[in-house]
Amino acid sequence: MTIKRKLSITSGVFFSALFSLALLAYHDGPEPGHTAGPGEEPNGCAQATCHVGAGNPVKDSGIELETSESGTYTPGVKQRWTVKVTGQGLNGPGRVFGFQASARLGDNSQAGSFADISAQTFVQCQTGSLTLPCPSAAPIQYINHKLPNENNTFEFDWTPPSTDLGVVTVYLAANAANNNNDPSGDRIYLRRFTLTPKAVSGSPTAIQSVQQVWSEATTLSPGTWAYIKGTNLSATTREWLGSDFQGNQAPTEVSTVKVKVAGKSAFISYISPTQVNFQVPDGIGVGDGIQLEIESSAGSAKTTVKAAAVSPGLLTTPVFNVGGKQYVAALHPDLRTFVGRENLVTGAAFRPAKPGDKIIVYAVGCGPTTPESPAGQIITGIRRLSSSVQVQFGETVAVADSFMEPNLVGLCRIDATVPDVPNGDVALKVTINGVPDGQNLFTTVQR
Repeated sequence: MTIKRKLSITSGVFFSALFSLALLAYHDGPEPGHTAGPGEEPNGCAQATCHVGAGNPVKDSGIELETSESGTYTPGVKQRWTVKVTGQGLNGPGRVFGFQASARLGDNSQAGSFADISAQTFVQCQTGSLTLPCPSAAPIQYINHKLPNENNTFEFDWTPPSTDLGVVTVYLAANAANNNNDPSGDRIYLRRFTLTPKAVSGSPTAIQSVQQVWSEATTLSPGTWAYIKGTNLSATTREWLGSDFQGNQAPTEVSTVKVKVAGKSAFISYISPTQVNFQVPDGIGVGDGIQLEIESSAGSAKTTVKAAAVSPGLLTTPVFNVGGKQYVAALHPDLRTFVGRENLVTGAAFRPAKPGDKIIVYAVGCGPTTPESPAGQIITGIRRLSSSVQVQFGETVAVADSFMEPNLVGLCRIDATVPDVPNGDVALKVTINGVPDGQNLFTTVQR
């Protein structure tokens, strides 16, 4: 969201939903949860008491991942993985090496299962338990080096889920350590790859569902962001790139993938065999039976969708479902601290809001603006929503300002001032042009 030409939106997820590899070089193997994955320390073990050194971590280099299916997976078919640490140590070649890995689905849950094949590695749960399978309340597995190894290569097995559950994003991290029994002088590397489900030969392109991001509503509106779930939607996996843009115009085709709604070209931000994300074009009309078509080198498919003038959906993610409550991913004005009780989600900064504070809520499906904000364009300047916007904390209406976020494509921003409501979790609802978000979201107020 900080990149001018890129708003990365995945199914129900604002954060990268991810698969991680990271390295620690403790004598008895690393503790769990140091992969720089979802909800974890973003720098992996490049921190005090773990591994420190100038310039840590180094990103996008220093490690390689080889898989027996070359970056793809066949559901239920076991793979051999090889992690190779290729980067130098902090002050020359590393003397010992190590790693840690976790595999995540798009909703950040466990993907498949690991198995060690030598005495070099071991598998543990996120609780630190060595008893497998991991408990349902803490299902994430980590495979790790057992002892620092003079060999820079580690092998182990991974068995994918038994069915196609979509793309796995791979975060790799590695430590080329100096073996001085001290946290200093080591080099941490971080890198990302993806594993895509292998398309079944001859399988047809098929659409399973079309939903708006974040709200997962089946009603779409001009300019909102949505995703198609299905099979054989694309022959490859990638996000849009700056080179895909024409000036400030988002691409209507990415690696042969095109989507049309009511015969008009949509704007493509992400493609994979099982999911395609797109911004709905303008001028699609309203009502049931709106034609939607996807086409690529892999094939084509059609379905119909329902469209309305607005379809508000507020930013949230499954990670923000805590204790049976789904919290809105609202931000304080620093755009780094989320609104909520401290430690609501591990690895992210949270602080409750108090009456009088301004909080920022991001949304899609907000309708037209003044001046106009054409779908597919990078927005410049302040363009306020033309429709009425009401923000409620419980039953209390808040003062709010709503506009399109500049320098992005199709993202609404609502700045709301917290009214005088009681302490605690409070329902937050946004209604645009008489249409409520319908997500049953909460935020936290504390004086």
